[in-house]
Amino acid sequence: MLLNGTMAFWAAVTTIIYTLILGPLVLFISLFSKTGRAPYGLGRVWAWLIMNTNRVKVRIQGLENIEKKRSYIFISNHSSNLDPLAVAWKLPNPLRFIGKQSLEKIPLFGWAARRAKVIFIDRSDSPKSIDRINQAIKELKDGISAYFFAEGTRSVGGNLQAFKKGGVVLALKAKLPIVPITILDGHKLFPKRALRIKPGVMRVIVDKPIDTTPFTEEDRETLLEKVRSIIFRNLQRQGAAS
Repeated sequence: MLLNGTMAFWAAVTTIIYTLILGPLVLFISLFSKTGRAPYGLGRVWAWLIMNTNRVKVRIQGLENIEKKRSYIFISNHSSNLDPLAVAWKLPNPLRFIGKQSLEKIPLFGWAARRAKVIFIDRSDSPKSIDRINQAIKELKDGISAYFFAEGTRSVGGNLQAFKKGGVVLALKAKLPIVPITILDGHKLFPKRALRIKPGVMRVIVDKPIDTTPFTEEDRETLLEKVRSIIFRNLQRQGAAS
C-alpha cells in the first residue's frame, strides 16, 4: 500500500513538473508555428519524459506500413491514459488528437494542448464539433494526421467496446487512408481510475492503410466494422480480446 501511494505521488508530481516547464514553452513556440509542428514536438518530449520517468517502454511493429510525409486518419482502441503518450512518442507523423472538450478546461494542459493542435470536440454540440473537424481537414497534409480513439473513452480491462463513427466519417470527407492501430497492455500498467503507473512494456501494432476512395459515406458502417475487426483480431491473437 505504501509503495502504491509513493508511486502514485511520484507519477503525479513529475507529470505536473513536466507540464509546468513545457506548457509555457509550447504556448510561446506556438506563436511562431502556423502548422503546430513545433509545439507538437515539445508535446512528444513531454510524453517521452512521462513514460521514461515511470519506466514504461513501448515496442512498435508495422512502422514500415506508413510514410512520415503522408497524412492518415489513425483509429485505435483505448484502455489507458498512457495510450496517447505511447503513440505520440512512437509514431513519426505529427498527430491531431481528437479529445473531449472537458480536457480543454484543465489549466495549462488545455491551453498547451490547444496550441499543439489537439482538436477538442463537444459531443453535445454537433454543429460546433463539425466546424472544428472541417477546419482540421484543411490542415491534414504533408504528414499531419488525425488520431481517433474510436471507443470514445477508455475501456476497462482492455476489452474492446463499440466504435464511434467520427474517425471514419472524417477519413471519407478528407479522402485520406485509415490506419488501424492496436494498443496492447496499457491497461495493465495504468488502468482506468488508477493513480499509480506500473513499470512495464506496452505494444503498438500499425496495420496497413485502408484506402477510403472506393467507399462513400453510405459505406461508413462497413468501413467502421472493417477497422474494428482488424483491431479485434490483433487483440485476439495476443490473448487480449474478449
